[in-house]
Amino acid sequence: MSSDWRLTVAESIKRPLFQHAEVVAGSRGLSRPVRWVHVLESADSCQYLNGGELILSTGLGFGGAREKRLAYLSELIRRKAVGLCMELGEYIPHIPEDMREMADHHEFPLIVFHRPVRFVDITQDLHEHLISRQMQALRDLEAYSRSLQQLSLQTQGIPKVLQQFQTAVQTQVFLYPPDGLAQFVPPLPQSVQTELVELMRGHFSRGEQTDTAAVTFPLTDSKQLVYQPIMAMGHLLAYVGLILYERQTDEYLLLTLDSTVGALAQIMMRKMFVEEQALATENRLFDDLIANRPIPEELMRSLMGLASTGKPPLYHAMLLSFARQPADGQTDLLPPHDLNAVFRSVLSRLGYRAFIRCTGNRFMFLLVEKQTIADSRRQLQKAMQELARICKQMLGQSVQIGFGISRAGRRLSDAGKHLAEAEQALAFQHEAQSPFFADLGLFRLLFHIPHDPVLKNFIHDYLEPLLAHDNEHGSQLVQTLRVYLDTNQSKQEAAEKLFIHRQTLYHRLEKIAECLGDDFLQPHRRLCLEIALRALDWLQKEDASTTN
Repeated sequence: MSSDWRLTVAESIKRPLFQHAEVVAGSRGLSRPVRWVHVLESADSCQYLNGGELILSTGLGFGGAREKRLAYLSELIRRKAVGLCMELGEYIPHIPEDMREMADHHEFPLIVFHRPVRFVDITQDLHEHLISRQMQALRDLEAYSRSLQQLSLQTQGIPKVLQQFQTAVQTQVFLYPPDGLAQFVPPLPQSVQTELVELMRGHFSRGEQTDTAAVTFPLTDSKQLVYQPIMAMGHLLAYVGLILYERQTDEYLLLTLDSTVGALAQIMMRKMFVEEQALATENRLFDDLIANRPIPEELMRSLMGLASTGKPPLYHAMLLSFARQPADGQTDLLPPHDLNAVFRSVLSRLGYRAFIRCTGNRFMFLLVEKQTIADSRRQLQKAMQELARICKQMLGQSVQIGFGISRAGRRLSDAGKHLAEAEQALAFQHEAQSPFFADLGLFRLLFHIPHDPVLKNFIHDYLEPLLAHDNEHGSQLVQTLRVYLDTNQSKQEAAEKLFIHRQTLYHRLEKIAECLGDDFLQPHRRLCLEIALRALDWLQKEDASTTN
């Protein structure tokens, strides 16, 4: 398979019709690819150029006038034409030195015909040659895509695909997985490979690319990386690309790269799902942990592939819940459990060995730290952001996502307790404004108090006068008291949050004092009122979710 489908200026002037032609300036630009051939006699018509044209001219539009000929040549260069072929004769008997100097400065090939030639014959010949090469390139690309399909079904598919890719583009190619070893075809000296890997790591770590288009990254003036991300379910698996030296990217390279990306994505996704199937034993063990079945600590660590001696690693229990509504006319939604492999890859990259179970509309995670993480809270926040982004991308932007995260644990036999903490954090995440169990404060107690009769009786004893007044008069005394206490008894701030005048707030506070007694702001009364208000909010939301 040949990638030599472009027709350069150098190849064009080797055609039979150019046998009496001579390159008089700009010879360093002869490697420029020709996209089309066009006859153009004046600078005014240069606006119709798209770039990449080889221009034919007799000099009719500018003749011997210095300003006109330099303006004409300058406009061709500005419009990114690739060369100018001029027929010497009546209008311009020779190429002036000023045109030669400009062409040499911009490495813009300037070619002259010493004998008359029919421009129509040149355009026909070169256009036929261009189209023939492009058609051959399309046939080659189709054959390349078929070969990738065959390779993707074989063992050792990734190395073979990279070898096929390198053969197609005839330049250095690479595969860079953010959490694995980079591969180069053909192999590079270790020092060069190390330098490139460090450069890629620094470049790719600036931000995970979510756009699937190819990107060009200059290394030097003459060398550049052209790469494209391999994405699956909104998750970055790796980067694949090529290194160009004194060569520009073109449509052929980009199409070949895109076909390679598709084949590698299929191989990587299939590998991930096969690995998921191989984790059946670990999943069953996770079920035992969830059910609090008694299993010796050493046996659990052994079955989970953790070191049986030494200090056990820290782990965190995490719950992810989602509620989704299918978009209008959308019936083929991704099954949630299909995200397990992608989630596992994301969490592994963040430093966790993840045990995952999907039941209904929630995922349960046991995140074991591979190595001690200095700032585990920040790392868990990054994990939540990534999982939420993938869920929204795959299940729809309208999906509602919630998280709950337990305290850190070491004994796997306590995993059931930590999952219960994650459950509690998930239940109170909106009230506590944090998904972490450690931030729940008072809500850590409310979760364990029986709703009926203890909690409801407590609410009744402290808030019933206000609830009765609101029901009878349609007032908002309960909401007013909640905001007033939340703002630390700041009348101005409370009035602003309630969107009422301060005089209205004074009137409501007087009514609250009538219902509860003048001592309702005393420390012991205020503490009980705040607990009752929080409990009331929680029970109302619980009742609403049960009704829905």
